[in-house]
Amino acid sequence: MNKFFTRLQGALHERRIIRAIVWFVTIGVMLYLAAVFWSGWQSTVEAFSALGLQTLVISAVLSSSSYLWRFGRWEYSLHCLDNVVPRFTHLGIYMSGLALTATPGKSGETFRSALLVPHGVKVTHSLATFLVDRGSDVLGMILLGMLAAMMAGQSLAWVWLLAFAAILLGSCVFAYALSHPMVSTGWNRLGRAVTWLPIKGGQATLEAWAQVWKPTRVSAFSVVAMVAYGTQALVFAWFCQILGTGISSADCVLIFVQATLFGAASMIPAGLGVMEAALVFQLVAHGVSDGTAMSLAISIRLVTLWFGMSLGALSLLLLSGRDLSSKQSPTRTR
Repeated sequence: MNKFFTRLQGALHERRIIRAIVWFVTIGVMLYLAAVFWSGWQSTVEAFSALGLQTLVISAVLSSSSYLWRFGRWEYSLHCLDNVVPRFTHLGIYMSGLALTATPGKSGETFRSALLVPHGVKVTHSLATFLVDRGSDVLGMILLGMLAAMMAGQSLAWVWLLAFAAILLGSCVFAYALSHPMVSTGWNRLGRAVTWLPIKGGQATLEAWAQVWKPTRVSAFSVVAMVAYGTQALVFAWFCQILGTGISSADCVLIFVQATLFGAASMIPAGLGVMEAALVFQLVAHGVSDGTAMSLAISIRLVTLWFGMSLGALSLLLLSGRDLSSKQSPTRTR
């Protein structure tokens, strides 16, 4: 596993690899916009005009503030595993991972591990932090859904609380069980039986995850995720108000949460198409026209997913450029 990420880390210093990632993001945005305009360009243009460029820019900045909350959680998780990376460099590495958000379960973001290897961070530790990230994101979205359901006056708001408690309790029990001697024996037997898989690496990753995954800490991480994704949900509610949908802010937040969870559960890269369909379906059910619903789904995805991926590609470009220049500087002095 370490050898793979070491090779990947070397590849990320090559300009052609960086250019390929940048082109991946650029082409993705272009194809997305092309599909948008093909499916109903007139209503989409009308909706974009109603929102205005200024609104889209402000909303993109507001949505991007969620990455700072998530970075703080990421940095603290690595700190719990005794890893310290210079903050601004670490922020650049974290943001670079966003370039490959459009992968199943955001698994492409794990290439941060390759960028963290030169800073002394074990691959198993960065992968464990990624698992903490994804797990607390799910719990945070459930908390946000519960809060929105309560504010919307839904009678089944308790289901969200029950789901949060069940996942938190179940995952914490699993984390505690990983420290049991019988589990270690099971890992050894599995390693001998399945030699073609990196069982030791998987064991080390899960044990590192269990070291961070403590009830009070995870609860705090979930609140951070709720605030981060809540910012994006409120931006969506703002769009809905501007276009005069007549849907309350609480219902808008709930629509956003349900669509996000549905997109994540599909395991389709970034929930592309699935999250949009879930947003449109719920908006239409609330009496919004098809064209307006489609435009709202597209707008929120542009200022969240695609703008975030663009920031990630830019961060990777800047980070690799700095590393390449530092590598070339000794040659110049000779």
